[in-house]
Amino acid sequence: MKGADDWGRDPQVQALRRVFAALEQAEAELLNAAGLGPWDPRLRAWREQARQRFMAAWPRALGQGLARQPQAAGRLYALGLAGLLAQAGVAAPLAAQPGDEGLAAALREAGP
Repeated sequence: MKGADDWGRDPQVQALRRVFAALEQAEAELLNAAGLGPWDPRLRAWREQARQRFMAAWPRALGQGLARQPQAAGRLYALGLAGLLAQAGVAAPLAAQPGDEGLAAALREAGP
């Protein structure tokens, strides 16, 4: 079946796949640093809230030129998730990196 995966070769689809991979990697690193296993029952609610925060903040960060690279999008997601973990009393060490101020501001502007 020739052309069956044309959709998967679309540059926009490939770019989104790279973003999703960066989100997964950032989450895995954060959870590992926090000492949380991937099957912790509390993660479902935190992931949903982090996804909502990310989806609200990502367009702002893109518009400001802060999250055009997949790794920056992953960092944005990790910052949102780390904030939620901290609110729940879970220590989630996340070392500050250049550009985090702008990403954190996009999260704050996007709301709770």
